[in-house]
Amino acid sequence: MATPPSTNSRLLDVAVDHFGRLGLEGASTRAIARDADTLMSSITYHFGGKSGLYLAAADHIAANMHTQIAPTLERAAALCGDDGDIDAARAAIQAIIGGMTMVMLHDDTAAESRFIVREQAEPTEAFTRLYSGVMGQMLERLSKLIKRVADNRLTETQCRVRAMTLVGQVLVFRVARATVMTGMGWTHIGPEEAAVIVETITANIDAILDQLQAGDPA
Repeated sequence: MATPPSTNSRLLDVAVDHFGRLGLEGASTRAIARDADTLMSSITYHFGGKSGLYLAAADHIAANMHTQIAPTLERAAALCGDDGDIDAARAAIQAIIGGMTMVMLHDDTAAESRFIVREQAEPTEAFTRLYSGVMGQMLERLSKLIKRVADNRLTETQCRVRAMTLVGQVLVFRVARATVMTGMGWTHIGPEEAAVIVETITANIDAILDQLQAGDPA
């Protein structure tokens, strides 16, 4: 039998959902406490108020992201260590993007994604907390792997921009989910739809890395 979430964990899950939908100013701690089935006083006691709860919600997301993405980064590190060759670097890039794709396609990330999108538009201290976790680590690792595939021909800035574009084609399926669903005529993303997305992203990455490996501008 699964262990039920702690009161704080439940409260933070609810807070992430409310803040993601309504923002810091629009969300009500009273409504959050009610939906989390806890007392208003528990927010003040544990988090000091709404601002503290908001930052704790960001930390909660960062911790969840680490749980979801860290195994993928570990697999990538196993595929390509510091002395890995170009083929190993390519395999590691595909592993990172593939793992991230499966996380972004899962419905459980919807509330967290709404929170993150708000922080993308108007960054606060919460975004710093989000980025300093596994998000920043993933982009840093991708940049280094891209530099290896390009045989060190690219500058750090060029590698970082390419890492952002690789991640961007995954994020669109979460942050622009309504556009994706309408444009594709889908009502949900199940195994069949996910397979098409993964196949396409994998092919896109291979094409980009082929150009980088050949020394062509990409």
